Amino acid sequence: MNARVFTAAAARFPLREKDIGAFSRLGGRGMTFRVKVYEAPGTGSLCLMEMRAMAGLMRMETAVFSPTGIDGPLLSMDAIAAMGQDTLLLELYDTTLAHPDFAALGEIKTRYADLPDYDPGEHWYDAMRLEGSAYKKGCGLSGAYDPFVRDYAQRYFELLAHCPRCGEEEKKKQNAVFADGLLQNGGPAVNQFRKMLGEEKTAEFLHKIMFCT
Repeated sequence: MNARVFTAAAARFPLREKDIGAFSRLGGRGMTFRVKVYEAPGTGSLCLMEMRAMAGLMRMETAVFSPTGIDGPLLSMDAIAAMGQDTLLLELYDTTLAHPDFAALGEIKTRYADLPDYDPGEHWYDAMRLEGSAYKKGCGLSGAYDPFVRDYAQRYFELLAHCPRCGEEEKKKQNAVFADGLLQNGGPAVNQFRKMLGEEKTAEFLHKIMFCT
């Protein structure tokens, strides 16, 4: 998945890898994480993460694009393989200032409506989540997810390229609202990072590495 997202982002914006030091390799409690961050100067930040657990029986790829100098929504994508199930989460969060239209992502979502959906349940961030978000789950679907991820990422970055420019500091404050919400409300991933890194380092990881606040 992450390779597809990187290719889609690089087709629209110049990317340069950022040195994130010790955050590039994390591990503990039977889990290992590999993290890379790419800056799109004047536009935003792309965080790509790979996780392995249970001796490789559980695998996850995560891609987050956090716009900063351009007024688009935050993109968060997860592909998870565990216990014979393949799960795909494609999420858009309204961290924007002027609420540009990303409804065209609904067309991509409709194109892959035959892939089985699942209900992610209710969460604190539901009010920030945009309509184009998609949730899929089933057995042996990783290959079927690949073109969905490709098309979704390509359309997202195409739409993002046409969003208005904005002040980076003001936009980063919007990203920080989302990061702070995760820290305050917790969740499976955040709770796991707390166990590995502690409270202070988890906050630093979310704000500076993942969501570019």
